Amino acid sequence: MNHLLGRVAIRAAAMIVIVGCGGGASNPSSNPGSTPSTGSGAPTAAAAQTTAPGTSPATSTATSTAPASGPVLPPIFSSHADPALESQLPTEVSGTSLAHYSIGFAELLADSTDRASIDAFLQGMGKSEADGSFAAAFDPTNTLGGGVFAFKVTGADAATLLGGIVEVEKSDLGAGATTRQATVGGKDVTVLSVGSGVNDTEWIYGRGDVVFVVHAPDEARAAAFLQAIQ
Repeated sequence: MNHLLGRVAIRAAAMIVIVGCGGGASNPSSNPGSTPSTGSGAPTAAAAQTTAPGTSPATSTATSTAPASGPVLPPIFSSHADPALESQLPTEVSGTSLAHYSIGFAELLADSTDRASIDAFLQGMGKSEADGSFAAAFDPTNTLGGGVFAFKVTGADAATLLGGIVEVEKSDLGAGATTRQATVGGKDVTVLSVGSGVNDTEWIYGRGDVVFVVHAPDEARAAAFLQAIQ
């Protein structure tokens, strides 16, 4: 069970943060805290205001009217391998629409160094990668500062699947991570935490053969995500 799905989820989380901050496949190493690139090479509004006198009208007009480009989503975000799992995820939280995608475990784990241990965990439940799928609900604009992951292993024992993912997420949060049980957003969850900073806490909710992992900046926002889970 070592590092089961936690590292895979963290990579997915990083992807969502990059997309939410304006990055994408063309710039996967963007610093989430940096100013997003427009992706078009066009000068910013500030640069347009400081255009030197004598600039041709055509150039000035093109600069001032060029639309700001939105986040460039990597191709994986167009995948919908498990629509039924996606349907359990929130479509809107606090008035902000969420985008969805889903992939099978085989694709999710394709580049994972933890694939062997994950496969061993699945086999221990009498399952394989073919039984698993992953889905995510995220805000491309990063207005909400969080998202929801869903891990499904069809027909898996609920307690075993939940316990395994909780333990791995705890390991991935690092030394000193603690767990507590709580009711948040009307759902009984396991709260994992290593501190009070952003990304220091996760809220994990299990229902049947699906486990939801909520990433949010605080408990109030986590409650909004949890309430919206279908």
